[in-house]
Amino acid sequence: MWTEAERVYAAGVTPVVLVGGKSVRFGRDKLREPWGDGMLVERPIGVLREVFGARVMLVGACDARVRALGDGEIADGYPGVGPMGGVVSALEACGGAVFVLAGDMPGFCAERARELVRVAAGMKGEVEAVLCETDRLQVCAGIYERRALARLRGALDAGRYSLVRAMEGAGVARVRCEEGEVRNVNTPGDVSGVRDG
Repeated sequence: MWTEAERVYAAGVTPVVLVGGKSVRFGRDKLREPWGDGMLVERPIGVLREVFGARVMLVGACDARVRALGDGEIADGYPGVGPMGGVVSALEACGGAVFVLAGDMPGFCAERARELVRVAAGMKGEVEAVLCETDRLQVCAGIYERRALARLRGALDAGRYSLVRAMEGAGVARVRCEEGEVRNVNTPGDVSGVRDG
């Protein structure tokens, strides 16, 4: 259960799933890959719905069958630059904090999402983001506060598209997680590894 402060904080966060990748290494649209009783992308959408309710936004261009799974969509104003473009687009569109999950991250769980919310609520906006961390920062699993927008927009304007590099120098609260929670499905061979992990 959340405290009242955590509940109020969560109500102001927009949950988003990044769906604009091209699946080049996978060879076909990995977001539509069969996963359980549905598609791979339904896992991160479902986790965020469990925590935030039916208000999960999808960010980026995607197949109509994927688009239909979300509760709304946000256009990627910076196509072709990777996750940073999606995060910036979400921050610009929502006007507040956003909880970001990659659409190809099926191992993430609702309890970890709740932990990130608890940490972010306790920080009272003093950091730019609250992100998962394994042996490295996991920039596609966590909360970006509105104040991160200036840093990320500045990186985009300078032609620096690495979200990892941009956030390594930022004020970030890090939440430890297991590798399997944040493992991406990038190739067909990753499918069994994520399911087994």
